[in-house]
Amino acid sequence: MSADPTDDRLCEFSFDLRLEISRALGAWLEQGERARERLHRATQRVCTEAHTLKLSPDQVVAALGELFERTPVAGDGDPERRRAAWQEFTQSCISAYYNAGDVE
Repeated sequence: MSADPTDDRLCEFSFDLRLEISRALGAWLEQGERARERLHRATQRVCTEAHTLKLSPDQVVAALGELFERTPVAGDGDPERRRAAWQEFTQSCISAYYNAGDVE
């Protein structure tokens, strides 16, 4: 992931959140289930920021796609594991986004 906090090309997510996502996914790739809680916290932050920024689900998916392209491969570097982790994370973020909308 780009470490530049001024990178405006990335969606509206805060630099801190982008960094947290990168670290949480890296931990997930290296530690698996032991890192699930960290990934869950990042998911909840994505949901919170997305609602605050009034992003549509499509915008959330697009932003996460950009992050996927920029985040360095962690762990053993297996591209399939990395892709699977991103897919699970994206699905979790969208699910949380919609479920939070039901509560509000």
